[in-house]
Amino acid sequence: MMKETADQLQVWVEARRRCGLTDAHVQMARELRMDPRRLTECASTAQGLTQPPLAQRIENLYLKRFKKPRPDSIAPLRQMLHDARVRERAEARERRRRKRQADADHAEAARVSMLAIRRLYGGLLDETGPESPERPDSPPRY
Repeated sequence: MMKETADQLQVWVEARRRCGLTDAHVQMARELRMDPRRLTECASTAQGLTQPPLAQRIENLYLKRFKKPRPDSIAPLRQMLHDARVRERAEARERRRRKRQADADHAEAARVSMLAIRRLYGGLLDETGPESPERPDSPPRY
């Protein structure tokens, strides 16, 4: 299963707060692939008044689908959110490090290429370059 991002988990934290669910109910709802944005809609509509409370509905659906009353282990949602944020920061640091390394490698390759060109053409190219004002045969720059 793919790791959830902090933004995805934050939606579940908000649904947990609005609906008054426990971590166990949230985990059951996530395993049932319920939409956290729709949990409050079902709880607050007239249809929700004729059905059992949301926590009880989640438990019933979980029991029906997985044939067990609760998940084997319950992970606290806040801890999962914290871990996701830490993981995302570490991945961002690693991406920046790889980008800096690639830029440095590119600069080194360009420097080595320029040295190879100078070696190949020998005395035909000098250090100042064709557009440099120090060369007496170059036109003045305006």
